Amino acid sequence: MPRKVILDVDTGTDDAVAIITALLAPELEVIGICSVNGNREVKLTTDNTLRVKALMGSDVPVYRGCEYPMVATLTPGRKPGIPHREGEMTGVRSLVHGDHLPLPETDLKEEPEPAVTWLIDTLLHAEEKITLIPVGPLTNIGMAIRADPRIVEHIEEIIIMGGGYLVNNTTPMAEYNVWVDPESLEVVLQSGCKVTLVPLDATHECYLTVEDAADLRALGNKAADAVATLIEQRTKGYSMDADMKAYQGAPIHDALAVCALLDPTVLTDVRPVCCHVDISGGYADGQTCLDLRARIDKEEPNCFFAFHADRDKFAAMLKNILARG
Repeated sequence: MPRKVILDVDTGTDDAVAIITALLAPELEVIGICSVNGNREVKLTTDNTLRVKALMGSDVPVYRGCEYPMVATLTPGRKPGIPHREGEMTGVRSLVHGDHLPLPETDLKEEPEPAVTWLIDTLLHAEEKITLIPVGPLTNIGMAIRADPRIVEHIEEIIIMGGGYLVNNTTPMAEYNVWVDPESLEVVLQSGCKVTLVPLDATHECYLTVEDAADLRALGNKAADAVATLIEQRTKGYSMDADMKAYQGAPIHDALAVCALLDPTVLTDVRPVCCHVDISGGYADGQTCLDLRARIDKEEPNCFFAFHADRDKFAAMLKNILARG
């Protein structure tokens, strides 16, 4: 029986691959997709999500989520430029994602109910536990847990693309999704849910190359062709990264979180750890702080953290799933 999942996305290029993968996987039943501010403002991430829905001919409902982080933007100067308005972003992130996905415009609309209220209502009335896969900032989920902590009892697990130990991006200390809304991840980590973090340490080992894109295009279906185009776009954007330029590839961060639910062995060196998030607003704002000390008096683990991942298995999984498209 397929596992019921909810995707929570700030849809740019890798989110789109994650959505397509989840919709095509027979092991999963996607019951809803929530958008959130992140790669772009929520108006744009919602539109991009609807474009993916239209591409796939899906009837999965899309719910528009939070426009701002829980509290981070209340401090002047702490999070400049969030949300990222159309046409405002420059640099690597603009090259990797752009304002709009390279997919046709659509007349599809999001549902009228806000994502946070839908999450609470759906989880409280669920007949079986539901898995959440957030691959953007955790704002919607953090807000839902704060508003009604009872939903935790109805969550099977939360597989999060976010964080970093030795690998970060937005700042030397922080990964982008967590940096945008550090407090929301801290709420989730303190909630008592089963949490798996799929950080940059793992996703940067699961890059896909222009050769992988060619393999996907050869499958001859619309889903694989769209993903091939997204990989090529990401590869151009990541040409400013020395390692990825050498590989002629780019990490597809968010799709790894979906694949981790389908086959947990795609993640390697997964350890139970105690993780907290720096919410100081200073230089380390948004850092995922792991307690790896060999002390018997340290806090109990509150999540599983994937330090590595299997690139070959990840690439094979995506190609097998996209062959169904």
